[in-house]
Amino acid sequence: MAEILSQNEIDALLSAVSTGDVAAPSNKPGADKKPSDFDWVAYDLASQEKFLRGRLVALEGIHERFCRLLRATLHNLLKTTATVTYRNTEILRFSEYLSGITLPTSINIVSMRNPAGYMMFVIGSKLAYALVDAYYGGSERPFSQLGHRDDFTQIEKNLIHKTVQLCIEDLQEAWKLNYPVDLHYSTAESNPIFVSYIHGSESVAVVNFEVEFEDVSGPLSLIVQLRALDPIRKYLSVSVTKEITADKKTWKDHWENEISELPLSVVTKLGQADVSLRGIMDWKVGDTVILDQDAVAPLTVEVEGIPKFLGQMGVQHGSSAVKITEVFDTTKRGDK
Repeated sequence: MAEILSQNEIDALLSAVSTGDVAAPSNKPGADKKPSDFDWVAYDLASQEKFLRGRLVALEGIHERFCRLLRATLHNLLKTTATVTYRNTEILRFSEYLSGITLPTSINIVSMRNPAGYMMFVIGSKLAYALVDAYYGGSERPFSQLGHRDDFTQIEKNLIHKTVQLCIEDLQEAWKLNYPVDLHYSTAESNPIFVSYIHGSESVAVVNFEVEFEDVSGPLSLIVQLRALDPIRKYLSVSVTKEITADKKTWKDHWENEISELPLSVVTKLGQADVSLRGIMDWKVGDTVILDQDAVAPLTVEVEGIPKFLGQMGVQHGSSAVKITEVFDTTKRGDK
């Protein structure tokens, strides 16, 4: 005979289950497994790496062109050999990027008016001191001996401001092949705490460059607000690699030459006649078909089915020909 629990034993068992001393049975498959026993992959919902790589493929080409333009600009400004290299692009939350900035750093805010948003050029102390040495002729002093400061001197700020203005011009030129952005210098901040133009939770593209002179170098970062690029995403989905240096007149002449070589169909109608089917069936060799066009009346010359000229029938070098006597004014014909 099966054992039967007493009421006291049943109450004790239910109490143990409710307090967790005894695990309650479960009919679900895998209920006895720990979370570590399952195969799973962590996914960051805030990550926009695939968004940038898949939909903004033109950014890398834009930044490569920016490097070439800035290289020539710095050479003209500093009268020395300069090398600008594109390193990589990172997708970070803006607050995460600001937390990694070390002072002194110059954060230069650039406003975009079309589309609306912000970019930022970030110049650290190493690049700022390298610019000063290259511009004023430094003594290649080691940066570790400059001392710890929270801000730049006024001379350093002026040179940074001048450099950023040139960077803005080169960046606008680099964007022209994809989309003509409208960039304007707004202000500069030396303390990341006061940079509130982009919300800390927003994702930004951190584009890293390396600027190198003869004996010194330093990093240059461009911060791009990703949300601001949404309205022009279709212009950034294709990478444009060909450099266009010709002006509008050159391109106008180019396309005029290309269009002038297009083959067109030109037809001259000698006239027409309305004849019944019975009449056509009665035609014999030698019969004459009377047309509605007089022999000395001008003929209409059609180009691709559109009347464009009037001409006179004749012979040129043994071949039938039409001599153009009048050109139709297509604008007036369209008004009628």
